[in-house]
Amino acid sequence: MGKVYLQSVRLAIALVCVGASLILGAHWFGLIPDSTKANAKHRRQLSETIAMNAAAHVRKRQFVDLQTTVQTLVDRNPDLLSVGIRNTAGVLQVDSGHHAEIWEQQAAGKSGVDAIQVPITLRRAAWGNVELCFHAPETTVAGALAEHPLVRLLVFFCGVGVVAYTVFVGKVLRVFSNTQVVPERVRQALDTLAEGLLVLDEKARIILANDAFARTVDVATEYLTEMSADALPWQSADDESCQPVASEQLPWNLAIADSTIQTERMLWLQMDDGSRRIFSVNAAPLGGNGARRGALATFRDVTHIEEHRAELERMLMLLRSSRDEIEEKNRELEILATQDALTGCLNRRAFFERFGKRWTESKASGQPLSCIMIDNDHFKRVNDSYGHATGDEVLRQVSKVLKQRHGVNGIVCRYGGEEFCVLLPNMTFEQAIEQAEVTRQAISEIRLADPADLRLTASIGVSETRFDAEDPQELINQADVCLYAAKRAGRNCVVPFSPKLAEIEGDLSQHADRKGVEIPYQAVAALVATLSYRDAKTAEHSRRVADLCTRVASGFMDTYDLHLVEIAALLHDIGKVGVPDHILLKPGPLTKSEWEIMSRHDRIGVEIVESAFESPELTRIIETHHAFYGGGGREKHLPIGKDIPLAARLLTICDSYDAIVSDRVYRKGRSHEEAIAELRRCAPSQFDPDLVERFAAAISCNPNVEINASKNEAAIQIGYQVERLATAVDDQDAEGMKSLAARLGMYARSYNINAIAMAAQRIEIHACQEEIRWIELLKDTNQLLDICRATQTDLLRRSLDHSVDATR
Repeated sequence: MGKVYLQSVRLAIALVCVGASLILGAHWFGLIPDSTKANAKHRRQLSETIAMNAAAHVRKRQFVDLQTTVQTLVDRNPDLLSVGIRNTAGVLQVDSGHHAEIWEQQAAGKSGVDAIQVPITLRRAAWGNVELCFHAPETTVAGALAEHPLVRLLVFFCGVGVVAYTVFVGKVLRVFSNTQVVPERVRQALDTLAEGLLVLDEKARIILANDAFARTVDVATEYLTEMSADALPWQSADDESCQPVASEQLPWNLAIADSTIQTERMLWLQMDDGSRRIFSVNAAPLGGNGARRGALATFRDVTHIEEHRAELERMLMLLRSSRDEIEEKNRELEILATQDALTGCLNRRAFFERFGKRWTESKASGQPLSCIMIDNDHFKRVNDSYGHATGDEVLRQVSKVLKQRHGVNGIVCRYGGEEFCVLLPNMTFEQAIEQAEVTRQAISEIRLADPADLRLTASIGVSETRFDAEDPQELINQADVCLYAAKRAGRNCVVPFSPKLAEIEGDLSQHADRKGVEIPYQAVAALVATLSYRDAKTAEHSRRVADLCTRVASGFMDTYDLHLVEIAALLHDIGKVGVPDHILLKPGPLTKSEWEIMSRHDRIGVEIVESAFESPELTRIIETHHAFYGGGGREKHLPIGKDIPLAARLLTICDSYDAIVSDRVYRKGRSHEEAIAELRRCAPSQFDPDLVERFAAAISCNPNVEINASKNEAAIQIGYQVERLATAVDDQDAEGMKSLAARLGMYARSYNINAIAMAAQRIEIHACQEEIRWIELLKDTNQLLDICRATQTDLLRRSLDHSVDATR
């Protein structure tokens, strides 16, 4: 605005100068009359007229009328000072305007009066004179200039002309600026743009709005050009309260005020129908060298993009929330899966995982770590006299005592059969001995409702890290040595470890030799974890088979053999890590060629176990567990009958039972009764008949324990897969999504969970597309998480109900 004003003033002065020059030129060429000559002529003509009139009145002697007439002339003519009529005798006959005084002053030579005399004749003789006094012209230069008409004209023209031309030129410049900033051809080009565009003046008034902007805001172009851009109902996209944006904060006003470019400013525009449009606004100032002539603003309608982004963020939040819930349920299911189904204590796998962590912490901090081994005295006699149901109740009551005494600060594990192991971190040897004695007394106070006369006792061994055990297993062996010493000392006592006791027992190494080569359970757990990553279903099957083996063998095997058969069960299918995924995870039946490849896993498994543990007994069990009791089978070189190791004979029964009762994609699992009938039918040829009956007696009292554990393991593994898939979706990892969705689909189909399989397939299809539709992908992912969450919730409820029933 200021620059336009200065330009208008300069142009106005120039125009006035040109006009003044033209006036002076016209005067020089005589085109403008000379006012001095005209004034002198006018005076002469006036004087002659008065003289003629005066002569007429004198002839008639009408001096009074003549006086009135002359006075009237003086009054009406400002240039005329006075008029007098004097006869030849010097007598003033008529005097108007104090003529006598003025004439005397003029006669005396005083300036300021211009005198004229006109003679009057009467009958051709001189009668007198008409004397007229006019204002004399200024004699000074300043006065002459001030009185000169041309000068006065020039002064007026220059003064008024500057003002008039300034106003006129300013309006012309503004009109020119408004109409010529964007030529018509450019306007037409701007109308072809998909983005809205506004050209604004320095006051943010809309000079031009293209068709795209007019259509978007639903206002006609002619109305837009009559209003300010600030008048539209703008709201800040960052303000959830939907308050109007202050005028000075609008991007085009910032561009004009600061002469800076504003980019990617998000604004909401409230529409008449209540909806809101979201714009990404860019604004650039117009005018160079700091001039503020206006701004150019572009408006990209990002309503759909922002709504899509908001929906994407909402789905991601839902995804993260569901994933967190899945993680929590995975932890709950993992707790259930790591517990012994009968007692609720940790199973050996989970126990050794935690033992390893506590062992590392103890070595790093120097804090003591104590271990207590508990064995229920005469437990086999309890089973034989009162039945397995009573034996199971004894184990539940003992585990209840152990968890009450040590569950808060310690780790309680059902080590095998009737043996329990308690780990006591940060507890000294003396404190552990005291706790062991309290535990022994608490077990002796257990009373069952039926049989009421049953009395329980326990033998307990105690050791601690002060005796320089090299690893967790050696610490357990020390406590185990004490346990055997307690049994030989008459049972129902606590025996603490001492180096002297070790010598009496024949040294710990001899103790280990008596039980064969020590097998580190951490290495077993690592192999099972590897198998679980490749094929979770097979790993779960191996865990279920291990649980079945320990449950059945606890009645007739010692601790070492029980430990050995459990490890053999866990690793009997480890060779499947060498089978390709398309065969290993195939949901349907295998072809003949695929069976040939699958059959190689037995040999691979034997080689892995043989090289990893160097335990001939373990290798022999895994190598012969496919042997038929009556001979035959696909491997003719294997032993038959009683030549097959007892653990291998038990393993094949448990393996076959789990295969019969478990669901497959191509068939439903059969009932417990049908599975037992099938085992008995095949007993003479394939299975040891005596072991089949032992198995039936041990399992029949609670056949659903392994089935529930199977479902828990399945839910955990699928939950982990879903959790990893949700993380890949959250990270927008397309390759990870494809592989994880494919693997999850195979897992789900193998568990006959079609809803999860279909959702995983949809995610895989989305991930394979070049342009991933993230909203649909997130919806499918959240649907998958909902299905998984519902499945886990149901399994948790069933597992908890079963745990409650089992403790009753």
